[in-house]
Amino acid sequence: MHQHLRYLVRATALGLALTSSAGATDLEDVLNAARDADPEFAAAQRTWQADQQAVKQGRGALMPSINAQYSHVRSDQTLEDAPVAVAPGDPEQTTDADQDFDLQTTTVSVVQPLFRPEAWYSYTQGKALTSVGEARFEQARQDFLLRVAQRYTEVLRTWDNLLAARAAERAFSRQLDQTRERFDVGLVPITDLHEAQAARDLGTVNRIVAESDFSVARNNLEAFTGMSLDSIDGLAAEIPISGPQPADPEAWVERALAANPSLLAARYQADAAKATARQGLSRQLPTVDLVGQYQHQHYLDEDFYDPFNTGRGGQNVRGNSIGVEVNIPLFAGGALNSQRLQSSYQYQATEEQYRLTHRNISQNARSLTQVVAANAQRVGARRQALVSAKSVLQATQSGYEVGTRNAVDLLNAQQRLFQAQSDYANARYDYILDSLRLKALAGMLTEQDILEINGWLSASVTVRMEAPAQGVEASTQAEADGNNAANP
Repeated sequence: MHQHLRYLVRATALGLALTSSAGATDLEDVLNAARDADPEFAAAQRTWQADQQAVKQGRGALMPSINAQYSHVRSDQTLEDAPVAVAPGDPEQTTDADQDFDLQTTTVSVVQPLFRPEAWYSYTQGKALTSVGEARFEQARQDFLLRVAQRYTEVLRTWDNLLAARAAERAFSRQLDQTRERFDVGLVPITDLHEAQAARDLGTVNRIVAESDFSVARNNLEAFTGMSLDSIDGLAAEIPISGPQPADPEAWVERALAANPSLLAARYQADAAKATARQGLSRQLPTVDLVGQYQHQHYLDEDFYDPFNTGRGGQNVRGNSIGVEVNIPLFAGGALNSQRLQSSYQYQATEEQYRLTHRNISQNARSLTQVVAANAQRVGARRQALVSAKSVLQATQSGYEVGTRNAVDLLNAQQRLFQAQSDYANARYDYILDSLRLKALAGMLTEQDILEINGWLSASVTVRMEAPAQGVEASTQAEADGNNAANP
């Protein structure tokens, strides 16, 4: 193996695989930690629990209502020209009389709705809104599982890109030194020196960007899990690449239209709006209630003035009543009709939104199925391109050493190899994430799918969460692991 190629493999070994370390975190660990630490998923759970109350509130309007009321009133009154009791035959006399007493009243009322269309549609609306909440929570669960995979693979992706950028910068620095030595003795023109300098400068820029990207991805993962991570398991050199199963896009469209949570939520939202529209119409209809009441009145003052001998002073009065109450809305300033029209338009809007969601889900299912199929082929093509790029670099290096190829040719071959390595790594991560997105679109993504991806990780391909210092060489074991990961 030529010197440049040996250096390249040794440098990129750090990015594609590192020596295994005890206690490395894997995807399952991240899933378990994020389940308790992710505020977005926790908020979705609480929202779902709140949405479950809608149907109970709607049912409550159809059930009997019981109210109890108690009052204690102190009354100070003066009766003007009140009649005075006189002997038979005496002329009638009047006087002003003070009437002071305490009155305690206890009332219990029971109302059983018999005909309340608005209450019935409120119950129907509550059931639809509860279903909306369940569908939205399922969508939140699917999104959570996707975030787990995205945050984890983004660290692996940026790590591979970082170490490839570091390896490129080192290779270009070495090439610059060699080109400068050859220029000093007159073996190469100054244009070769300028090309080597430009390549090294661009490599430095790419390394700085890659370091920033890795730091952001690492911080996002740690914030997502709520814990500090020392190392995580990387993707194994060999993973199963089979494309979408089934491969027919229409099969995925059918699955998505039957189980996509966002589409189901849009359907239930339209049902809720329909119930609301009927509520608006029902507000203009009569309501019929069965009403019952029990009342107890107690007069506490024995000196209660009772000119008509009613016997109220110091007495208790009890009464029961039962009947049917009919309420007919006649006119409310046009507000009821306006509310009816408003809710009708809102229902039509939700139906249009459902149609739009239906169309988008169908199109996205077809497109994503094709993307996953293309990704499966792209992984194989990128793998072959990486093998070819290594062969080209080896041949170019040999030609450069014997003088048949110049420094520009060598720099271009090195750049193509580094780009091929990055493209191959990105193709594998894209395949994983797009496969999960397709399952989520069909409403099929589960924790078992995440655990299946976890089985594609390797404890011998460990990624340190703290980026290595520039210029550190790979260990012998890391180089061996890197050969397994970087040489398909």
